[in-house]
Amino acid sequence: MTAATVDAPSAAGPANSTTDQNSGHRWYIHPTTGERFISVTTVLDHIAKFGLVDWSAKLAAEASFDMLPALNRASRLPLCNSRGDSACGNCRDCLTTWLARRHIEVRDTAGALGTKLHDAAEQTALFGEGAHIDEDVRPFVAQFLRWRKRYQPEFLATEMTVISRKWGYAGTLDGILRFGEQSRLEAKLAHLTGLPLCFDYKTSKQVDIPKGWQVTAYSHADAVLLPDGTELPMPEISGGLIVHIRPERVQMREVHVTDANLAYFVHMCRVVEGLGAGLNNVLSRPITMKEA
Repeated sequence: MTAATVDAPSAAGPANSTTDQNSGHRWYIHPTTGERFISVTTVLDHIAKFGLVDWSAKLAAEASFDMLPALNRASRLPLCNSRGDSACGNCRDCLTTWLARRHIEVRDTAGALGTKLHDAAEQTALFGEGAHIDEDVRPFVAQFLRWRKRYQPEFLATEMTVISRKWGYAGTLDGILRFGEQSRLEAKLAHLTGLPLCFDYKTSKQVDIPKGWQVTAYSHADAVLLPDGTELPMPEISGGLIVHIRPERVQMREVHVTDANLAYFVHMCRVVEGLGAGLNNVLSRPITMKEA
C-alpha cells in the first residue's frame, strides 16, 4: 500500500449524517428543519486515549522496518509535491504521509470489523441466521449467536437514530432489548430482567468509561429521527447495557444511565462546541510589539 491510496476517512455513514473527510467528525443534519446535531461518538473522540501516542509511534516504526527497501528508494526519488489521487505514493513525502497515518488505517480496519458485526447482528436479530458473513468477522458473529441463544433477548428496536434538541447531539444506537424470565440472567444482572435496555455492541479490546457515556447519551435523547425527517417519541428506556464481544468470549456490562453520568457527557459536548467555535472567539489576532 502506498500513500496515494491512504486518504481521508470515508464520508459514508448513517442516514442524515455527514462526515468530515479530514477529521472524521460526524454531524447529523435534520432533513426537514436543517438543524445540525453533533454525533455522540464525535464528542467522545475528543477525549485523549492514554497510550494512543505510543501505539501510533510503534505502528509507524514497525511499518518502517517492513518497508525498508521502499524507504531506501524514496530517499533517491524527487518529491512529487502532490496529494490525494495525484500523489505518486513512492517519494519521501508520500511514504512519510503513509507512515504518519498508519494508525488511522489500523483504526479504520478495526472500525470496519465492528461495523460488519453490527450489520450481521442486526440482520440476524431481524431475520434470523443465514446471511453471508465475511471470514474476519465470523468468530465475533459466532460469539454473538452463542450469547443470543443463551439469553434469548427480545429486540425492541435496532439501528435507530436519536436526537437531543435540549443538548444538541444525535447518534445511532445499536438498539433496545429486553430480557425475559427465560433469560436467567446472572445474579448481578438479574435486576435488569423485564426492563427495556438501550444496548451497544463493542468489539474493541477494552470497554472504558466514555463507552458508557455513549449509551447514557442515547438513552437520554428526546426523539427518534427517521430518514425522511419524521420524528417519533423516544421509546421507554429503563437502563443500559454493553455487550462486549471478542472472538474468545462475550461479556455484559450494565451502564448506569443516570442524570449524573449524562452531565459528564453534556459537559464534553460544551467543551467540543468551544473547541470548534474558532480561535477568534477566545483570542484576538496577535499584535506585534513595534520598535520604539
